[in-house]
Amino acid sequence: MKNKVVLAVAIFFIFNIGIQAQKLEYDIIWLGKIGKLSITKTLQDNALIIETNSEVKIPLYRFNWITKTKSIDGMLSSSNYRQLLNQKKREGSDINFITQNSWQFTNSEGEQETIEIKDHFYVSKLYYEEPREEKFIFSERFGKSLEIINLGGGHYKLLLPEENYCEYFYEDGICKTVKAKNGNRTIKMVLFQGT
Repeated sequence: MKNKVVLAVAIFFIFNIGIQAQKLEYDIIWLGKIGKLSITKTLQDNALIIETNSEVKIPLYRFNWITKTKSIDGMLSSSNYRQLLNQKKREGSDINFITQNSWQFTNSEGEQETIEIKDHFYVSKLYYEEPREEKFIFSERFGKSLEIINLGGGHYKLLLPEENYCEYFYEDGICKTVKAKNGNRTIKMVLFQGT
């Protein structure tokens, strides 16, 4: 029996060696708390995997935004983005590395194009890393770089299509608050104090 326990512990450590994970959770607020955003960052050998999952519930509707990105040695390797409405896919995109300077971007309609990613700082990283020197951030959702403006004091504004934007507020390099303007609504995401 003792040998089985030792073997089980050894197997656990072999499969988990080199894996480090960090999780952040945000309350989503719009006229009160309407949901939660969970973000998990996992470092495994030379790969960085960031998974985001937000869930918003309002009367008659349930929205989910789900993203999984993987980068190797600082370069985006793959990305999968999905937006669901009442558990049905509303939009999505996939990005996959092809060669040193090109990636395949597939949109919701299945249309594909080859893109070049010049900015290796991407949106999912914004929750864990302050973009102090960045002028552009690559959007996994839109498959293109978006301008980011440093407003000073740990405050940044990411310019989105259709005159929308997200503002990120940092303390000690960690994003504490996000304000997302979409049309005439502004939704706030506040880091849950337990994380």
